[in-house]
Amino acid sequence: MTGAGMFVGSTLGARTRLTRRGVAALVASLALAAGSMLVAPPASAAVRGPSGTKAALQPAITFPDGASVAEGGQLVVRFDANGDTRVTKFRYSVDNTHLGSEVRAASDGTASVTIDVGSVMGERPIYAVAVDRRGRLSPMTQGSFTVSATWNLEGQALDMTTWLPLEGATIRLEPAGIEVLTGPDGVFRFAVDPGLYNLVGTYAGPPSLYGSSQQFELDHQKLYFDLYLYPDSGS
Repeated sequence: MTGAGMFVGSTLGARTRLTRRGVAALVASLALAAGSMLVAPPASAAVRGPSGTKAALQPAITFPDGASVAEGGQLVVRFDANGDTRVTKFRYSVDNTHLGSEVRAASDGTASVTIDVGSVMGERPIYAVAVDRRGRLSPMTQGSFTVSATWNLEGQALDMTTWLPLEGATIRLEPAGIEVLTGPDGVFRFAVDPGLYNLVGTYAGPPSLYGSSQQFELDHQKLYFDLYLYPDSGS
């Protein structure tokens, strides 16, 4: 009886200890869960909006007065942060990606600058990034504009009997049908739209001279062309 009683008592004691351990574990789990609930951020803070997680939006580049300008002229460029009011300025550069210039943005995330295009003709690139109040840069944007020559075609009429510049020669640009007279230096100039052209030159004389060119193409670059006038076989 004593042995049996001791065995039963030991069993009950083990069960009691197990029960206490289970209760302690359960209490610890509940306390941990309660602590997690206390320190968990609210739902509104768990999902942060673009202003808290992203840099400035990529800007747009436009040209309010048009994207074409004559050499030596000025070009108005507008930067737009696409509604991102966090943008405080834009960095930009022409012909390279150095972004060495900057302009402050207005409260609506836009800015305009006027640049001198100089004498480099043809299609020219301009690059820009937006900068927000925390100094973060947007992806880079590239735009382009065209600088055209004041004169598309410039040349000199030469008298092939003397090899000297020819004053008073009539130079006709075909098929445009435009005519100019050469000055003392024999120079002629035309400003026309891009296309295919040829030149015809005449001189009343004496002696009567005539010359023509092969067809050539004019684009937004300047073309220099010497036109040689020979004695007219009909004179």
